[in-house]
Amino acid sequence: MQKSTNNDAEARKVAILAGTGGMLEFYDFILYILFSAQIQAQFFDSIESDYVKDIVTIAVFSVAYIVRPIGGFLVGWMGDNIGRKKSFAFTILVMSACMLLMGIMPSYAQWGIIAPILFIILRIIQGLALGGELPGAIVFVYESVERKGIALGILFTMVFAGFTLGDVMSLFFNYIFGDLAWRAAFISGSFIALVGFYIRSHLSETKMFLALEEKQKFPLKTILENHGRILLATIFIVVIVAFDGVMVSLYLPKYLTTHLGIAHESVRHILVGVSLLGLIVIFISGMISDYVDYIKLYKGAAWLLMIMSYPAYYLFSIGINHTGYVLAGLLLVVLIPAISTGIFMRIICDAFSTSVRFSGVAMAYNLSFALVGGFAPLLSEITIRLMGKISGAAIIGVICAILTLIGLLLLKPKAEHD
Repeated sequence: MQKSTNNDAEARKVAILAGTGGMLEFYDFILYILFSAQIQAQFFDSIESDYVKDIVTIAVFSVAYIVRPIGGFLVGWMGDNIGRKKSFAFTILVMSACMLLMGIMPSYAQWGIIAPILFIILRIIQGLALGGELPGAIVFVYESVERKGIALGILFTMVFAGFTLGDVMSLFFNYIFGDLAWRAAFISGSFIALVGFYIRSHLSETKMFLALEEKQKFPLKTILENHGRILLATIFIVVIVAFDGVMVSLYLPKYLTTHLGIAHESVRHILVGVSLLGLIVIFISGMISDYVDYIKLYKGAAWLLMIMSYPAYYLFSIGINHTGYVLAGLLLVVLIPAISTGIFMRIICDAFSTSVRFSGVAMAYNLSFALVGGFAPLLSEITIRLMGKISGAAIIGVICAILTLIGLLLLKPKAEHD
């Protein structure tokens, strides 16, 4: 009994310490969206066409995620060669520096064209670091504790809490700082990251990595040559989590306000409340994965998403004047993927052996988010035009669920942890 208690305490400690950077990743993610108008006014206001200005602003947001797979490759190589601790301490330091510089740098009015160019360069560097940040935290926690489920559940609960933190802090900073709110938000994020760096610099390297007799000089090459099927499987498996992060947390508010005409404030308030329930589900699903067959639980969540996507969007469509219907639809599309979000880390870490785990997890996670983030919102807009506001939106959830189920079918039995 005492040993179990000690294991739980160690799992909580490691997960919380590692989760600081993951929370920052999503905090930064939503900050750019929430303050996009202020950032646009500071760096891209000289562009005369409003359409071009919007495209440039979105492109600057997207570029950090387009380069993430490259960052995942580079940081993954570091993690599989010099160690998990050093690599993901390095990434959070880079993120902190980028956020601080973006928060304090002069605007276009002061520096001219140099200002937006430097801002974009900082976003690219930040994106490269982000590519290895969360995968590093996932692998570190997985390899550091015995009670992997509860630790990984805590980790990703903290990660998704970054969305909620961003919402809350944006309201606070807007109230206190007005037009300078975006600068205060970025600067505060840099200090959060510095705290994370200090904490991580005092962590110990994982025993699994230290036990490796031979390091992989080119881990990605090894994965592509010997574990290509596993990589494809894990990319598909993470799709349902990417759906949770991209289509639910980011795209859904736009869908509800733009396509259905539901009041923005109503959507935001309801979504924050439901998101808090989602955090609880993420934690619970991670915790119970220590006691149940988590592959079957993951598969069940994918089937549920496929079956309930249409009913959820139907509820949205009849909820314009009835908040209760909107709430019911949100409970379906938020809580069902949340079950998967608490478990996926364990599945993809199981899939790769220790010598290539960092690189494998980084590539699977980043490529999946690039796939969903790059195509799902655009595909949703196209299918809505072709199939209508209900079927056109719901089909994206169905597609993501099917890809996840295909990934589970492709997945081989657990890798031997060498």
